Amino acid sequence: MNPTILTEEERNLENIRMRLEEESLVSLKCFPDKISRQTLLEYLKKERKLTLPISKEILENRNLKEITEDILVESAIAIKRTEMKYYPTEEAFYINSIVEENVATVIPYATPLLLFHTSLDQKWVYAQASFYRGWVLKEDILPINQKERLRFEEETKFVVVTKPLVPFLNSFLDLGTKLPLLGIHERYCEVLLPTKEGIVLQNLSREILHIGFLPYTRVNVIEIVKNYLGIPYYWGAIRDGVDCSFLIQSLFQVFGLFIPRDTSAQEKVVGVQKINLRGMTEEEKKEVLNTLSYPAILHKQGHVLLAIAPDKVIHAYGDAGKVILSSLNPCYGTNLYPLLTSISLLMKV
Repeated sequence: MNPTILTEEERNLENIRMRLEEESLVSLKCFPDKISRQTLLEYLKKERKLTLPISKEILENRNLKEITEDILVESAIAIKRTEMKYYPTEEAFYINSIVEENVATVIPYATPLLLFHTSLDQKWVYAQASFYRGWVLKEDILPINQKERLRFEEETKFVVVTKPLVPFLNSFLDLGTKLPLLGIHERYCEVLLPTKEGIVLQNLSREILHIGFLPYTRVNVIEIVKNYLGIPYYWGAIRDGVDCSFLIQSLFQVFGLFIPRDTSAQEKVVGVQKINLRGMTEEEKKEVLNTLSYPAILHKQGHVLLAIAPDKVIHAYGDAGKVILSSLNPCYGTNLYPLLTSISLLMKV
């Protein structure tokens, strides 16, 4: 038996609820065609303040003086797996061996975007994805019209990628990537893909695809997430790796759930049911975990894990440098039980 534990209707309602409760989640389809100069300046003023000093040249590269009137919003799509930055520079701002604090997130290949503004050096564009906003390299995106963008967002015939980090066209396809479907054959599907030359028809193996979203079942979640084991950990999920919250975000996208990117936002809004663990003893937390139906999302400050059994979790762990299957105690020498703050359940109870 592999019963569906979240129906299509319940999934759609969850997506609406999360978008209403979390400002980082944006419907590109419903986004206005024009934004005011003041709105764009407010976006830019909300950029994360970095610990390390930012040069005057980088700040000037934001090109704020050119924002003199209302902005017509344009459409684009990522033509490779690329990085989104808080500031328009390739200069690195490492505050330790793991954290490069100017990296906002990876932008997966074929991610639809809205474009607001261009940097002074003309190398960067200030863009909005459905889950984040920041600067991306202009050479890593393809300008498209709204109709083309909507095909990647709203097409009813589509496939999703079911394997993480599949090598493709000098880049990677990420788990959960959604592509318009044109034809189905025994061994491959005909899909639309963005390239430097434009939107093209391409054949992709059915071994890495599912037609439509996967049914949200316990078995499917566990089977899909196991594909991440051993993949490198990188802050922001850059290069050929993932981080803890990107793993959770991309995993549930396979099932049609579009959740926030950051750990704090995931803890705040993700979950049909939430269980607060703050103030509980370690033994009380273990009792709660022993009564759950799995999988379940576990949260601690700055980290998120997928529990597949009472003391068995899969997570992208910085201390391990990769995605691991581990106990909560010990986990690379740390007892995680005292650090757990809440549980999110994406299922009917």
